[in-house]
Amino acid sequence: MSTLEDINAGPGGLAGLVGSLSRRFRPVSRRSVLVGAAVAGSALATNPRTYALRPVTAYATICGPGTTFDSGWTVFCCTINKGVNACPPGSFAAGWWKAADSSWCGGGYRYIVDCNASCSKCSTGCTDGICDSSCWSCSCGRGSSATCDQRRVCCNAFRYGQCNTQVKCSGGVHCRVVSCVAPYKWANCTTASLSDNRTAEHSAPCIPSWGAIEAKYDSMGSLGSWLGASIGPERGIGDGKGRFVTYQHGWIIYSSATGARNMHPWAHTPWVDEGAYRGPLGYPVSDMTWGLKDSGWMQLFQGGAITDSAHTATQSVTGIRWTLWRDHGREDGALGFPTSGLVFGPDDYYWIQTFQGGAITDSRETTTQVVSGVMWDGWQRARRESGVLRYPSTAQTAVTRGAMQGFRGGELWALGTGPAYRVYGSVLSEWKAAGGASGRYGFPVSDTVQTSTGITCTFENGTITVSSRPAAPWKPWQAPRKPSAG
Repeated sequence: MSTLEDINAGPGGLAGLVGSLSRRFRPVSRRSVLVGAAVAGSALATNPRTYALRPVTAYATICGPGTTFDSGWTVFCCTINKGVNACPPGSFAAGWWKAADSSWCGGGYRYIVDCNASCSKCSTGCTDGICDSSCWSCSCGRGSSATCDQRRVCCNAFRYGQCNTQVKCSGGVHCRVVSCVAPYKWANCTTASLSDNRTAEHSAPCIPSWGAIEAKYDSMGSLGSWLGASIGPERGIGDGKGRFVTYQHGWIIYSSATGARNMHPWAHTPWVDEGAYRGPLGYPVSDMTWGLKDSGWMQLFQGGAITDSAHTATQSVTGIRWTLWRDHGREDGALGFPTSGLVFGPDDYYWIQTFQGGAITDSRETTTQVVSGVMWDGWQRARRESGVLRYPSTAQTAVTRGAMQGFRGGELWALGTGPAYRVYGSVLSEWKAAGGASGRYGFPVSDTVQTSTGITCTFENGTITVSSRPAAPWKPWQAPRKPSAG
């Protein structure tokens, strides 16, 4: 493995190139270019541990050593790129090196990538691979005085060249990108390795520090993950328990109770809309899970889940609804994916959440129940909670030769795997008195319906007709009290 000193040595090495570069570029001095050559556009010999062993301000500790323009180091990209740890527009990854024992990478290797300017204004002077400074896509300056990272911006004329080798001519180093994952795993770079441990503790306030979030990010592939580059440092969520880092395409959120979890905007937006960590969902307890049936995805939280599929919209399922949905097989069960959020009925007397194959619902008169499959079809035919059956009062139950489910206003019965038919009122009473489905009439083979003279229902072995009319359908909006949606 080569060191930076190795490749600088000899008349044909970088030291020789520095002389020619320094004659062509201003305001870059020969010394400045040599400094740039020594550490890939960002170096001045210094002890990276000194600041950690001597009394310094916390702000200086964030940036580490060599923070000024005159020190010769190049600025970090996030300092000048709106917090984004990526090459700014008009520049590209041009070369890299590594530094060992970096506290910013948990004591492991830290990889630093030079983003070089493009020759966007002209292409003169490219005989040595670096175009004239007048051609660069950026101009020499320094980091903002609002940050301790006041290092050089687009001043050092240098390129190592292990990245994007198809670009034969470039400008000087615009800024630096950092990662705890080798750049050949996430950028168009070769594995040719250079080392300089003097840069191990260089940093800036916009770079996330090492911890559970950064470790999670690295396990995902760092800048090569779907999250993209970080945008700013790790921040507190506001409850004293959680922290997060924002990335180009998502977030990683951490709490001591749930660990570090990634979150895509598809889940983040509804999570925030429902109160984020303060809402019924709480903190995420899983990463985004892709590849569910029907091209679906899901993210689990302390109090439920957010999910979607190709044939539904993004919905959350929380509280008792999450418990029942999970216990009934989630998206792979009879209910399928949710098709609505939690909906309260008139005057908040009842609530319901619908799914592809059914619903979970409750009212002041009942306990929370699942209605699915043929029972769901039969309940919908009866106009659900607005119809004569009203609310489900029992779970679906298997019986001899079929299934049934009880409701406040009647029952649904299904023979075998066939449709479920409603039986209610005086017809239900007379049928039950005759033994119900196991009696002489058998299972219903039609819905109980109202006629001009009463109500009637056809069964396997006969018909029951009752001349008296049933009471007027119950109106859910007459009730005054809101049930719990726990």
